Amino acid sequence: MGEFLNNNSAVILIGILLIALGWYAWDYRRSKRALAVFAAVAIVIVGGYLSARSGPSDVATLAEVDAILASGAPVVLEVYSDN
Repeated sequence: MGEFLNNNSAVILIGILLIALGWYAWDYRRSKRALAVFAAVAIVIVGGYLSARSGPSDVATLAEVDAILASGAPVVLEVYSDN
């Protein structure tokens, strides 16, 4: 269970935040400002999460990594996982 929470903490936090903001916007639904703020915050949060994901790796195998490292050119190695 701990691993699931660790791997999905951003998604869980975004969901909780959107639920709380949606609840607030629903309580004040007569106020167009509350609904506009909710929509703007939801767009920013979801857009930020989607833009922060790095996507698939540029290098598919360890042999490619070894070839790049052996080429003699300077290498920046970034180890990151979206999970």
